[in-house]
Amino acid sequence: MAPEITFELEGNPVLEFQPVIDLSDGRLLGMEALIRWDHPRLGRLTPGQLIPRAETNGDILALSRWVLAEACGLAANWSSSVQLAVNCTLSQLRNGDASRSVTAALETSGLEPGRLTLEITEDTVADSDAFEDLRTLSSLGVELAVDDVGTNWSSFEPLRRLAVNTVKIDGSFVAGLEPTQGINRLVVETVIHMAHSLGMATIAEGVETAAQVALVREFEADAAQGYFFAHPMSPEEATAMAATDVVPRFSRTEPTTLVPAKVNGHAADSNGSGERTTGREVDGEPAGGSPESGAVAGSSEDADTEATADDQPSPGDAVTDDVPTEADEPKSPATRPARAGSGSGRGGSGSTAGGGKRTGSAKKPAKGSATRKAPAPKRPAGPSSDSGA
Repeated sequence: MAPEITFELEGNPVLEFQPVIDLSDGRLLGMEALIRWDHPRLGRLTPGQLIPRAETNGDILALSRWVLAEACGLAANWSSSVQLAVNCTLSQLRNGDASRSVTAALETSGLEPGRLTLEITEDTVADSDAFEDLRTLSSLGVELAVDDVGTNWSSFEPLRRLAVNTVKIDGSFVAGLEPTQGINRLVVETVIHMAHSLGMATIAEGVETAAQVALVREFEADAAQGYFFAHPMSPEEATAMAATDVVPRFSRTEPTTLVPAKVNGHAADSNGSGERTTGREVDGEPAGGSPESGAVAGSSEDADTEATADDQPSPGDAVTDDVPTEADEPKSPATRPARAGSGSGRGGSGSTAGGGKRTGSAKKPAKGSATRKAPAPKRPAGPSSDSGA
């Protein structure tokens, strides 16, 4: 668990986690750590309320260290196929605190470097003062992902120099996919195409409806996160989901629904019960999670859009996407093909070019594949998905 860290702000930090889902088969790939703060008078603070306070009173570095230590300690108990994603702030990188904090958290927790993804922003990639620590982090063997891509995009060149593995498409563009205007579709398709051409995986953030799931799959995004699949959950809920022997699979046509998996030849859910279950339930009620989504050093969109009847599959729709088959059985990470020309170029744990080890950011499927089975995202771990640190 995290070391004892003191803060100037009254109250205590709190972690929540949101799943990242493989769009090819619905499997859980990773969990993104999201920070909140329980204040004795103000209640639970969202990242949008917390981060400015932390930056003003000097708590931001201590808070970032706490998140890394706490999240790594939890993830060390998860299945080795589940990636942890933690947001990294610009202030951490500028003074070299990010690499020091990551090194300490990995050593204390025992988490393999390749199972940790650090999410950075587009602005951070272009910041010359942050570059050296980003290179140090890359040399440690951790994965790098660029968050909220599309909001201020200028060039993919810095990503190539930093061996970035994954790009996350900003949820504001995903939210605009269903209307007829074409600019959002153009941005999403362009980012996916450019990322794949450089060997990078793509994650669509803020996915909230079945129609959005269908569209980002059509555009060949590799993974997604958002309220359609699951709301942010407590550390206990996340560990219960991520530490099971059978990796959970989510429906891509029905919101917050887990698909029964095969266990010893029999259909069962992730707990082996054989019952079809929703993603999160508390006392028989669907758990909505905090509508105040967001994360350290990231943007947040707090709208909790429920899928409407129009979003649900009709009897003629391809619901068979979510029926487990032999082809859908998880492959061993060692047998998963690595993306050619990956931005990583590293060997070792979690690298794309080394053992082909799967991490929380997705890898693009080969064009023309009959089953369109994307090699699982480079495990990462969005607006309905929270960007967190």
